[in-house]
Amino acid sequence: MKKKELFLLTLGIFMTAVAWLVADIYHASTIERIKPKINLPVVNKYDIDTEIFKILEQKNQ
Repeated sequence: MKKKELFLLTLGIFMTAVAWLVADIYHASTIERIKPKINLPVVNKYDIDTEIFKILEQKNQ
């Protein structure tokens, strides 16, 4: 190969690498960041009827 052909081939590869790097940096800076949304578990609240315990206690005696 002649020096001019080698230079053009090298320049083409270098420009491709630079364009790829710039495109990757642009893509990384413009993507939307994923913000994990943590849902808290739902805690069920139960009301206990104490009259049932009294009735059960009377039946066991």
